[in-house]
Amino acid sequence: MTTPTHEARLFINGELRDAQHGAVYPNTNPATGDTLGVAADASPADVEAAIVAARHAFDTTDWSRNVTARVRGLRQLHQALREHADELADIIVAEVGAPRGACSTVQVDPPIDGIGYYADLAENYAWRTDLGTRDTIGGPAERWIERRPIGVVAAITPWNVPNQINLAKIVPALAAGCTTILKAAPDTPWTALWLGRMIAEHTDIPAGVVNIITAQDPTIGELLTTDPRVDMVSFTGSTAVGRRVMEAASQNLTKVFLELGGKSVSLVLDDVEDFGMAAAVATFGTATVAGQGCALTTRILLPRSRYQEGVDAIATMMASVTPDNPGTNPHAMMGPLINPTQRQRVDQYVQDAVRDGARVVCGGKPYHHPDHPHGSYYEMTLLADVTNDMAIAREEVFGPVLVAIAYDHEDDAIAIANDSIYGLSGAVFSGNETRAIDLSRRIRTGTMSINGAVWYSPDVPFGGYKQSGLGREMGQAGFEEHLEITSFARPA
Repeated sequence: MTTPTHEARLFINGELRDAQHGAVYPNTNPATGDTLGVAADASPADVEAAIVAARHAFDTTDWSRNVTARVRGLRQLHQALREHADELADIIVAEVGAPRGACSTVQVDPPIDGIGYYADLAENYAWRTDLGTRDTIGGPAERWIERRPIGVVAAITPWNVPNQINLAKIVPALAAGCTTILKAAPDTPWTALWLGRMIAEHTDIPAGVVNIITAQDPTIGELLTTDPRVDMVSFTGSTAVGRRVMEAASQNLTKVFLELGGKSVSLVLDDVEDFGMAAAVATFGTATVAGQGCALTTRILLPRSRYQEGVDAIATMMASVTPDNPGTNPHAMMGPLINPTQRQRVDQYVQDAVRDGARVVCGGKPYHHPDHPHGSYYEMTLLADVTNDMAIAREEVFGPVLVAIAYDHEDDAIAIANDSIYGLSGAVFSGNETRAIDLSRRIRTGTMSINGAVWYSPDVPFGGYKQSGLGREMGQAGFEEHLEITSFARPA
């Protein structure tokens, strides 16, 4: 494939600029192992410039108070991204290895359309709430509350669905009146930097309101988590790193939003007519992002009385998916993992699981593409005879690996589902919808799908229980994460 139209410069204080001293680093196509080009490699000085710009824009302009300007800027951004969506899709296919079909589901189109939702929300939001008049210790008082933007938001994002998460972080923050610094994942710099160009060329968003940096060193983002000029850190990534972010931000009691790991359950009840729907959802949801999704249901709970039937149905479905290069095959259902290190990590989990007693039903090893020997591909993998105490059932693998766990009865299934440090997502399949909903309410998780229904939408809050994170992203709840409340009173 040809190199997609992209942007390789940082976006700081309204300007597209090179990193300090012109530093760059290579951007690699995970499907081929080839270098696509370079991206700006930000230094601590570049991070400082971004913080100064965001702080100045929040403190000295009317962005935080001018809802009309914010709505106009968001609508301009929405229009620009819709008109240039094909360019963005080309970038994501190249640097993420995402299937072309995923661009219309999770990678490009729905995240862009979500911008309009937040513009509408900001335009119609009740920024002031009247509490009425009440006798107080100081006499009758008229009281009200106002919701106001928290300030400078540092957004640190991963590489699996970069455009979706980039927009899910900065767009609600902008709608709320915050200024932002987006620190993108090292593996997917162009997706973020291209957004900077769209803002610069197609919107009236003032200088300093949005700043975008990329760096080869992932720890460069730590500078944002400890700086007292940053009012909120919004992080999506692993639970291990999330703990470090929270610890660093605690130095200044900086507010944190954390969307972290998951090991979510797909509970298939014994009254399903067949396992086709559950197998299809598990397989194609996994294939869309090559298993690199925090909300994927990677623990499949099957009734012991029909365990082999369920395993066979899932294995048959998974065997129909062969990893391929989405850059040359627009019909590819699954692309590569993001890099060789991630592929090795996934394979080690599988090898360890087999050592612990799991049985490989299908897949179970790296896939060596005949045309792209340096691509980071892994086979769709199903492991059976897994128990919930195995590492493969408890830790987030972040690869196309599903585990099938047998349960004896409903209470047993619920106990297995909740026996996890995570609680991000989940699914229940049943021939009786009422039964499915009743059981789903017993699973401690942030989102839940009943019989294959999809909850993902810009108006639906997303986040988890337990060590899957703090707070909610998207929806009105995600928008309000970026607001403070000030209470007022005046003599009645």
